[in-house]
Amino acid sequence: MTVMTKPSPLVDLARWVRGFDKTAIAPAVLRQAKLLTLDTIGCGLAGRDEEVSAAVLRAIETSRSGPCSIIGSDLKTSASDAVLANGVLIRVLDLNDYVIGGLLGGMQIGGHPSDNIPVALAFGEMLNRPGRDVLSAIVIGYEVYGRMRDLMGREGCWDGVTVSGLVAPAMAGFLMGLDDQRLAHAFALGAVRAPTSAAVRTGAISGAKSVANALVAQSGVQAARLAEQGVTGPLSVLTQKRGLSEVFTQPEILADLAMPLAERCYIMMAHAKAYPCLATGQSAVAAAIKLHKSVRSELESVQRIDVIMADYPFLRRQQEDIQRHYPDSREAADHSFNFVVAAALLDGEFGLAQFDGERWTDPKVKALMSKMVMVADAGWNERAPGSYPCALRVVGKDGREHMSEVAFPPGFSRDGIDEEAITAPQPLSTKPRATRLSGR
Repeated sequence: MTVMTKPSPLVDLARWVRGFDKTAIAPAVLRQAKLLTLDTIGCGLAGRDEEVSAAVLRAIETSRSGPCSIIGSDLKTSASDAVLANGVLIRVLDLNDYVIGGLLGGMQIGGHPSDNIPVALAFGEMLNRPGRDVLSAIVIGYEVYGRMRDLMGREGCWDGVTVSGLVAPAMAGFLMGLDDQRLAHAFALGAVRAPTSAAVRTGAISGAKSVANALVAQSGVQAARLAEQGVTGPLSVLTQKRGLSEVFTQPEILADLAMPLAERCYIMMAHAKAYPCLATGQSAVAAAIKLHKSVRSELESVQRIDVIMADYPFLRRQQEDIQRHYPDSREAADHSFNFVVAAALLDGEFGLAQFDGERWTDPKVKALMSKMVMVADAGWNERAPGSYPCALRVVGKDGREHMSEVAFPPGFSRDGIDEEAITAPQPLSTKPRATRLSGR
């Protein structure tokens, strides 16, 4: 008797990647890929002065004769170490792009697909591939990222960077020209090493937030190179009981992994950041900057500051995360609504300088943070769909209220990123630090 086995969705995904027609990319999609690449490189340049970046660069082997470049340096290294180093450089400031998931189950945190652009840069350089191929790999990376994120359970204990265990092999394997079977095994090898705890982004946030995706991507490109040499992986890893079914909990849409590229593809859902902090805090910072002039003389005596956001489960979790209310590290500060709002209210700007001197320990900043009340308002869900909006209400000593609201923050994009948001020279800091190519 012949036992029929069900085809692996990883084989289907490999065929989709292999069959990707780089000549058929819509002009708007190609333009988006170019702008996001420029923005990402700019983030890498700006991140070179950070302690975590320096630590990673010390940890890898560099020379002037390796095949792959490190952003902002004449040093070179191996492809896998370039993916690690550049991945940390672009991520460390929490300034690279973000997407807002909403294809399944309502609004969700979509993550930062540009975390994996270093894969395309490293393998494109190492293999001397033309720019069109590198941009095609980036479009593929965004799409695989989005499709795999849709498979993930959003309420569980796994962080979204887990999907990069398949994204990195997709991008590297496309540029390497792997056949269907080798690419499918690259996915399987990358997937088994990818699951990452959500602890990297919750509670007492550590340096792991800055390196988490880069580590997964580094492992993913190693998986592609192993598969190229014939090493196999468990092709049923997404579906078998003892595989990753608890991580990728939407098996009913596995067939969507190989769907044709839609006009509204994932890369077109990307937004640029104006401020070096969490995506869900962009509107909060913008609203605080708007209020600065009218409240700066009263900040020492305010009674209360209401931070009013949309009523989505993931936003409530962020608002209710007590350890974010009083951050104790640089990584925690850029993920703290309390800190980013307080600093922006005090200074009327928000860039790299706002973190200098461990600003989150400043008594004035801590006093403002202590007066904040997090509010979830379902009205925002209808008024600003598809966004992370915020309204601020500052109540003065005399009870007088000052209001400011931002529905769609700077850099938010409906139909493709505004080129000026990337190329306009707008320094992130008034201090003489590393300069970012892109202003937002």
